[in-house]
Amino acid sequence: MKPIFIASLLLTLFPVSFGALWNLEKICECELGYNALAYNNYGCWCGLGGSQKPIDGVDRCCMMHDKCYDRAVDKKLCITTSFEYIDDFRWQCTNNTAACEASTNACAAALCACDKAVVDCWKQYEKPRSKPKCNGIRRLLQLVDSALEHFEH
Repeated sequence: MKPIFIASLLLTLFPVSFGALWNLEKICECELGYNALAYNNYGCWCGLGGSQKPIDGVDRCCMMHDKCYDRAVDKKLCITTSFEYIDDFRWQCTNNTAACEASTNACAAALCACDKAVVDCWKQYEKPRSKPKCNGIRRLLQLVDSALEHFEH
């Protein structure tokens, strides 16, 4: 229920496609064969926000992805941090390999490269069987998120 509410809220606030988030999910399915949500709330960097030292290689991949998106904004390829989550880009999946299509939209090209890079990074590791948590404020946010999720059921 919560993901549906969040998606509805974001669609209301940003009446465009969930390009980047949708594409990351699909690139993950193309190359890894499973849902990118396997990484949500993993460690200090996977999911919303990110801080502290990554707890392991998987978390380091997520940190790299966050910083890749940040660079796209810093270089003014993308307008704002929130825009990077909704800007759409085109890519193709052939034989379990994703390939970004050439684009005249610099933001879309950068986001596709970031998403492809994080999935390639995740390939080095097994699919997470559990979600180790981060300490500090990130952990507090994860606990609040879990409590809200429990409250909704």
